Amino acid sequence: MSKFVQGPAILVYISDVTNGRVIKEVIKEGEERFRYVLMTANNEKIYRIRATGTLVHKYHSLGSADKKEFTAISIDDGTETIQVKGWEEDAQVLNRYGVGDEVDIIGRPRSSDDEIFLVPETVINVDSHDRELYMRAKKVKRYLDKGFTIPALKREEPEQEIDEEKEKARDKVWEIIAESNSSVTLDEILEKTKLEKVIVEEIIHDLLNRGDIFEPTALEFRKA
Repeated sequence: MSKFVQGPAILVYISDVTNGRVIKEVIKEGEERFRYVLMTANNEKIYRIRATGTLVHKYHSLGSADKKEFTAISIDDGTETIQVKGWEEDAQVLNRYGVGDEVDIIGRPRSSDDEIFLVPETVINVDSHDRELYMRAKKVKRYLDKGFTIPALKREEPEQEIDEEKEKARDKVWEIIAESNSSVTLDEILEKTKLEKVIVEEIIHDLLNRGDIFEPTALEFRKA
């Protein structure tokens, strides 16, 4: 994991991260050196973020001569979902965890295409219910001590509606790849479907696992 350290890791709800913004802060005037900092929805300035939640999705791509090994996991704490992305050694660490695992993550904020994500420093499997409750209580106490509003939990949609929407999204992605005579990039799929990136990545991951498509080069996909 990365050795860069900047202050203590701050325990936050994921929705306060995703509703914030990532900016570049100059380290020293006159030098082209900077660091990324998150300005949260509560106007906190955070360099290192600590988040806990359930791993709800994972995407892994093996490295090759022309691309780095890559893993992205999505963490949900009930208020929102955020991706944690790693390359090479970080990718191997993230790939040890699976959907359903409860994790405690320390990472640094980054943003791309208006999406805020984390680059991991440490990832710990929360394998104890007592530890999970302790982390939740610790987070609530911090927010109360700061006078922050504790974010509301996301409203769960009926299971049938979720399945129908997933099937429609899956059909859109599959149609674009299947009808193409050449490889289709992730950006092209996002542009044509207008779907959220995390949804498209989940569908592509499933299609790759089933062998319906393959990845001839990094982030390009073709019907098998």
